[in-house]
Amino acid sequence: MPQVSVIMPTYNRADLLSRSISSVLDQSFMDLELIVVDDGSTDNTREVVEGFEDSRIMYIRLDSNRGAGAARNPGIKAAAGEYIAFQDSDDQWLPQKLEKQMKIIQTARTRLDVVYTDMLTIMSGGEELYLQAPEMIKGELINRETSEYRAFYLGIQT
Repeated sequence: MPQVSVIMPTYNRADLLSRSISSVLDQSFMDLELIVVDDGSTDNTREVVEGFEDSRIMYIRLDSNRGAGAARNPGIKAAAGEYIAFQDSDDQWLPQKLEKQMKIIQTARTRLDVVYTDMLTIMSGGEELYLQAPEMIKGELINRETSEYRAFYLGIQT
């Protein structure tokens, strides 16, 4: 059983997918599985995923496009890990991301429900936008009235 299950929904991003998959598989923390959920792609997404010969990868294909949020659900259901991490198919993780997060979880004095990071967004024109992880109040991650995050710039892939 892997310690971390990484769920990656994708839709018609075959041109970006290899980079994102590699950034997960190349993590310094290697006790993981990667579940790629193809959200009804019409490009060569399957071939890109199958091009990786790594037993940690599971591929799930949905019959129709439902959106990234809905596509994450079958990945969560298939996950065998103790922890869940989300990665988007157009994003890239730094090599020590999971190692640093797992160290925080393992050395915390109290139970942690969510661990997240800062985020660097590179726009299509090349401009960079650095987003510092917001400070969260215990028990207040989700606004119960709106079901939305209480903090802006908390990226699901962090």
